[in-house]
Amino acid sequence: MPNISMMDLDELGKGKLGPFIKKALRNRAPDPAFHAMMGHNPDLSKAMYIAWGTLFSTGKVDHGLKEIIRVQLSRAADCNY
Repeated sequence: MPNISMMDLDELGKGKLGPFIKKALRNRAPDPAFHAMMGHNPDLSKAMYIAWGTLFSTGKVDHGLKEIIRVQLSRAADCNY
């Protein structure tokens, strides 16, 4: 049983996370579940989204390191990525 509930993306989209959710859906990354879970704390969700975007989209981090991060995150989530 999960310890945290997933919030409704439509409801979250009406608040300050709206632009971030729209961008994530348009780019298909990060997964919408990111906001549905992190939306319990909108300020943290916004900060994490900005950090995620900086890490994965700006070219400031080596591609090999990004792949290591992706694999570690998938393992932490017990995903078969």
